[in-house]
Amino acid sequence: MLKDRNSPPSTLQELKHQIARRQLVFPVSLERVAREILERPDITAFESAAAVARRCRVSPATVHRLVRHIGFETFGEFRAMIRQHLCSTAASHH
Repeated sequence: MLKDRNSPPSTLQELKHQIARRQLVFPVSLERVAREILERPDITAFESAAAVARRCRVSPATVHRLVRHIGFETFGEFRAMIRQHLCSTAASHH
C-alpha cells in the first residue's frame, strides 16, 4: 500500500525521528495505538497484533492498518524491527 512511498523504518529510533520531523503523520484513529506501542515497545515486541489491539482497545484491523501506514507489510515485520531495537539496546547496556 504505502510501500511505493518509502521503505519502512529500519529501527525504532528512525521511526521516532520520522514522527518528530512530521515525515510520518498518523490519522487520529491510529495515533493512540502508535503512542502506546512507542511508549511500551518491550511489551509490543512479544505480543500478537490481537493482544496489542486488546491493550489499546481497538480492533486488530486497526493495528494492521497502523503497521501498513508506517510502511510494513505485516505486523510480524514491524514486531521484528522492535525486537531488534530491544536487542541492540540491551547489548549496548552491557
